[in-house]
Amino acid sequence: MLNGIFGAIGGFFTWALANKQAAVFIILAAIIAWLSWSKSRLVNKIDELNIKNETLAADLKLKVNGNTVIYRDKEKIVKVYIPAEGGLIVKEPDANGKTVVVIKNKGFTAKPGIGLFYDGKVNGGLDLKLAYWERYSAGLGSSLDSPYVWLSRHVDDLVPVLRPQNVEFSLGYGKPYSNFSNSLMLVGIRTNF
Repeated sequence: MLNGIFGAIGGFFTWALANKQAAVFIILAAIIAWLSWSKSRLVNKIDELNIKNETLAADLKLKVNGNTVIYRDKEKIVKVYIPAEGGLIVKEPDANGKTVVVIKNKGFTAKPGIGLFYDGKVNGGLDLKLAYWERYSAGLGSSLDSPYVWLSRHVDDLVPVLRPQNVEFSLGYGKPYSNFSNSLMLVGIRTNF
């Protein structure tokens, strides 16, 4: 097992020496992702502590922060991300006096978008988002060089200063029009129209 792990690490370093620019990009992206994840864990804890102390409806405490909703229903604290395609409805108390929160944060859609990605060279493309689940999305796209499928993640929680509401980091797989037997891996950013 150790031989397999060391072989994978050695393979990465061999690839990194041959593809220095791509390796630097991947390493920097990994460092930024780790730092942002650490920051978001701390912010989540602070939000959970703050919502315990807020005074709103007796059975519901709700805080909206950008695209994130944190609410307390009785003793349970729930934090939910609502993408641009989703929605939030807070219904008036029912006959039992309970306030109901209806959240749509997953489903199917047909949102057109545009992206900028790297697949050996910087390229642009048009795409169509087909499905979403909280911060994650999937879709199809095409550039002048290749059609591709992609998976993406919203980055508004990872970029602490700008808070871009509709920007997504994406990874994709494509086949060049010029030689359909080859494969391309894509990394980039995208947004909805």
